[in-house]
Amino acid sequence: MSLAKPQARLTPFLKYFITIGCGVVVANLYYCQPLLGAISRAFHVKEESASIINICSQLGYGIGLFFLVPLGDKIKRRKLLIWMHFLAALALLGTALSQNITVLYFFSTCVGIASTACQVFIPLAADLAVEEERGKVLGTVMGGLLTGILLSRTLSGFAAAYWGWQSIYYIGAGFMVIMTVMIWKIIPEEQPKFKGSYGKLMKSLWELFKAQPVIRESAWIGAWLFGAISAFWATMAFLLEKPPFHYSLSLIGLFGIIGAGGALISPFVGKVTDRKGPFIPMRWGIILMIIGWIVLLKADWTVVLVVIGIIMIDMGMQSTHVPNLARNYALLPEARTRLNTLYMTAFFIGGTLGSTIGSIAWNLGGWMCVCISGVIMVVLGALPLAFKKNR
Repeated sequence: MSLAKPQARLTPFLKYFITIGCGVVVANLYYCQPLLGAISRAFHVKEESASIINICSQLGYGIGLFFLVPLGDKIKRRKLLIWMHFLAALALLGTALSQNITVLYFFSTCVGIASTACQVFIPLAADLAVEEERGKVLGTVMGGLLTGILLSRTLSGFAAAYWGWQSIYYIGAGFMVIMTVMIWKIIPEEQPKFKGSYGKLMKSLWELFKAQPVIRESAWIGAWLFGAISAFWATMAFLLEKPPFHYSLSLIGLFGIIGAGGALISPFVGKVTDRKGPFIPMRWGIILMIIGWIVLLKADWTVVLVVIGIIMIDMGMQSTHVPNLARNYALLPEARTRLNTLYMTAFFIGGTLGSTIGSIAWNLGGWMCVCISGVIMVVLGALPLAFKKNR
């Protein structure tokens, strides 16, 4: 009689490696945002054309979420992570070497596809965590992811200011090569939970979506709220480059550090979710985001309002996102990667839509129009929570 191999345990070292890994790989998506003005000048295109780079990255992320991430239930996640990081390195290198805006669009999409590796890390952490601490673990990992998103803009702005806009993509490619080796050394082997074909795996996504109302609800909430925050970051560089600010790329990048304050709330939100259920922190998150957008409406008065608004909308986003993840992962342990695919695909489709809406709003009516669109998206996301009980 053979004994089943015991499941690997989420040690503190492994938890923080996954947390850092999430931040490093998701950063690839957001390097472009402080650079849009510089890229528009480098390729002699309008700001609207440069903003499509960000949209391509988000669109690629949605494609990768839907078509690549579900493989985490079918093949060993360690192997999948190694290949995705290697492909991300190639895509980043292609971005740096792009000679025209069309090629840049293509490689930006490829960067988005490969960078969905972070969404393989997250259900891996949820699987390895004990039930009583899953919310706390997810809060820690999501804190790393949000920190990567926000600090990527700071690193990108500084690199562009001193070495040109392409430099950050060479740096990012180096990070991906290092991560590929470390994943091979550190991430434990697992046995896949899904035994069918790729076609059956993809068909099961629709079956899960139909069977799980919690997933449908969380997908709606996550999509609109991430759309709202994406509208801000997609247009921030345009706001801060113009009067009354006239900020440089390196200074614009520093606003990512300010936004990283939102990541600090993630472990606390995870603890509250473990004790009180998801809906209390989610409601507070909605309120924070609405107030943050109202503050940003008057951002041209003083940079202090920009800082306050950034912190509030990022903290609000985390206060809704972590509980959404926790209640999704509580549904079917054997399908966590696919459940994550459904939620995060909607989440980043929302991000693409929000980036697009933000860019259109900027072109139609400037910053005020962007803020109004942000509030509308938050309100739409809040609708399913209006009549929910606390648990």
